[in-house]
Amino acid sequence: EAITLRHIDFGEADRIVSFFCRRRGKIRAVAKSAHRLKSRFMGRLEPFHHVGIVYYGKENTVLFKLSGVDINSSRIGISASLDKFARACYLTELLENGLKDHDPNRALFDAAVAVFDLIDREENPKRLDLIVRSFDLRFLSLTGYRPSIDMCVSCKKKLPDDHAPGFNVEKGGLVCRDCKPKYKSIIPLSAGAAKLMCKMALTDLSRISRLQPSVSLLSEISKTIVAFRSSRMPARINSERFFYRP
Repeated sequence: EAITLRHIDFGEADRIVSFFCRRRGKIRAVAKSAHRLKSRFMGRLEPFHHVGIVYYGKENTVLFKLSGVDINSSRIGISASLDKFARACYLTELLENGLKDHDPNRALFDAAVAVFDLIDREENPKRLDLIVRSFDLRFLSLTGYRPSIDMCVSCKKKLPDDHAPGFNVEKGGLVCRDCKPKYKSIIPLSAGAAKLMCKMALTDLSRISRLQPSVSLLSEISKTIVAFRSSRMPARINSERFFYRP
């Protein structure tokens, strides 16, 4: 079981395809003769597809050989909308650049399946950024970079509901009003944005669209997440610029 991340041409007729597999993590495989008109892979290697794949090769090899692909879900709604397509491309690029090869992460795989399904079905374009940033928080947490958003990362005290905290990228979490003067670099956050970020992290993805954040609150959260992710994951996510302007 896998999610197709991307493919690149390899020679005149072949393709190299990246997959995020539930049992095996991220792998790459060669699809022989994928460019030919009568190829058995025709229409089955596009990004975002939820697929079942058959491949073979030596254990932990860099490049497997792809034998077969069955589509579980093609998510055609994503390709029909530029807003959806841009954010789905961001997610595949995030997974491609942020995961190690052959490193299984079943919880993240299940979250990825859920978020692509949500984007595919979402009818309100204004909710797409909420869905994407909620997945960002899960991605950071499930890859070992969980930000501290439920207490002050400095003094470890619970954050008051009515105080505007800040976010310290280096320490990796929210900083209360009393501790903010200790740090030179702080991303300001309103009390509402801090509370919303906690809700986004705790709410199941299937119910995330029930949240109704304002554009300004979501903008604060996006700025914070992007700064934190960039500090922990140096690879630039190029497709993000198509929907996010800091």
